[in-house]
Amino acid sequence: MQRLLAFIEHNFHFILFIILQIICGFLIFGLNPYQQAVFSHSAASVTARSNQFSTDLTSYIDLKEQNILLQSQISEQFKNAPNNSFRFLQDTIDVKDSSSRPLFEAIPAQVIYNTTYKANNVFVINKGTDNGIRKNMGVVSSEGVAGIVLRSNAKYSVAMSLLNTDMKIIPNINDQEFFTELVWDNSNPHTMKIMGINKLEKIKEGDLVYTGRSSLLFPPGIPIGSIAKLIPKPNSQYFDTYITTATQFRKLAYVYVIINRDESLITPLMPDNE
Repeated sequence: MQRLLAFIEHNFHFILFIILQIICGFLIFGLNPYQQAVFSHSAASVTARSNQFSTDLTSYIDLKEQNILLQSQISEQFKNAPNNSFRFLQDTIDVKDSSSRPLFEAIPAQVIYNTTYKANNVFVINKGTDNGIRKNMGVVSSEGVAGIVLRSNAKYSVAMSLLNTDMKIIPNINDQEFFTELVWDNSNPHTMKIMGINKLEKIKEGDLVYTGRSSLLFPPGIPIGSIAKLIPKPNSQYFDTYITTATQFRKLAYVYVIINRDESLITPLMPDNE
């Protein structure tokens, strides 16, 4: 107690100054409408800037984490992919043969608009022709196939979502491509249907579905989903095959656009330029 009294006595003038400053501040900002308005505006401005900084920082950290997740998840999935010949991002995009540069590149982008409730869903990304993106490039998420670029301007691109009735992609199951239709029936954003798989095929629920080698848009082995249900059709030799999509489209935030560097060289060699 004696120390406290001694401290107050020794610093009495300073403590009195602080108390008077607090009282003056209260009188100025509490009783003067103009000063009060200026203070409130300044405080609101500082708060807004603080919130914007926090949002930007969170967005940056989230983007970094998404990119890391993309690299780790997809590359790990590719390590176990059919044929084991491509490894996405870590190996696939960077893979080189003995005489050429990498065949595939990946451009990161942020999804700024996305629908999942329409028959023909699309999403918009914040990269365009200035970044080397153009029509008919594949788009993947951190989990698997997301869509195909429809059109681009200098800064933005619109992509056809996998959840689109016009989307056509050939599924690969157990290292076998099925030249049939993988379709979305506009009912569930987590489920698609593979048409025309024969009951004699050796597939089962839980089997993974990947991209195959019948497209220049995606490297082989990118996850599409996994078989959720195999329902034998009555009086038919085929299954109704339902898959759960690898990509969670309602949470789609960051994607990678796949560039096949040699597509322009390969396409003219194809029969009928298909």
